[in-house]
Amino acid sequence: MSEEVDTSVDAAAAGARLLRADGFATVVPVVAGDGHYDSQGHLNNAAIGQLFNDMRIDYVRRTVGAWWVETMRATSLVVAVRESHILYESQGMPGESFVGAMRYLRIEGKAAVLEQRLVESSVGRPVAQAWVVQLLLRRGTVVDWPAEYFDRVGVIEGRIIERRKRSPRTFGPGT
Repeated sequence: MSEEVDTSVDAAAAGARLLRADGFATVVPVVAGDGHYDSQGHLNNAAIGQLFNDMRIDYVRRTVGAWWVETMRATSLVVAVRESHILYESQGMPGESFVGAMRYLRIEGKAAVLEQRLVESSVGRPVAQAWVVQLLLRRGTVVDWPAEYFDRVGVIEGRIIERRKRSPRTFGPGT
């Protein structure tokens, strides 16, 4: 998703209704270009990962706001994905329109855990969903997320983002 992409979503479309009904406050159109489709004629799995990454960047720039981008630059902060787990549910086809959604699930230790979904817009058919663990780094060292960031995210999402102590877990999204 580039900065020129129209971020308005047809609220009446089944895909947007489905995602909002499932508790996602942030629902955006996702534009898949010609390069996102493979020789088999469907949305490529790696391209879906890129679309999810673009959604996360867009969430920060457009939704959290420029203050956070400036804070990151001024204080040498970098957001890094530690884990990304994608469940592919159906094929995205050329000519279809898509909407995506993102929400933070919790903060666990120094990690932010979030969920993303991609659905076909007109009927809401699930295409893919992802669980992502993000870390905040300063000069290569993991640091705590500032309270101001998740205060803003809580306002955006209409709820307090739960904080948990870091718990040992096996590889995977957990619950």
